[in-house]
Amino acid sequence: MQRTFVRSYDSLGEIFEFTSLFFNKEDIEESVRLPVQFVTEELFTNMVKYNPGNANDILLSVATDGEVVTVTLTDYDVDEFDVTERRDVDITLPLDKRKIGGLGLHLIQHMVDTLEYDYSERKSKITFTKGLA
Repeated sequence: MQRTFVRSYDSLGEIFEFTSLFFNKEDIEESVRLPVQFVTEELFTNMVKYNPGNANDILLSVATDGEVVTVTLTDYDVDEFDVTERRDVDITLPLDKRKIGGLGLHLIQHMVDTLEYDYSERKSKITFTKGLA
């Protein structure tokens, strides 16, 4: 399944409805649904936050092969930002000693099984998988 969404935080409700429809159709367990929705939300909100003047919609694709759920977010006319790069986040520090930023990407890198980034001709494509087992 795939669909485009307006680059707005207001689209999050529609995104959750879209992914829920897919999860129900494919009978995806709750233990997979929650991390997939969290990672999708984090990536989508970053696309909105860091490209606020961009009027292009964001394409969201979800699929399963019976073993994994694959999600792809494609953003158009954007600068390169590789979400697969390791972030220097020290989660052992007290909150008041931590640097701002990077924690969301750090979390998603640990919540999914694979995370891939492709950038070409100002098109950003992020694909992640989460196993069904």
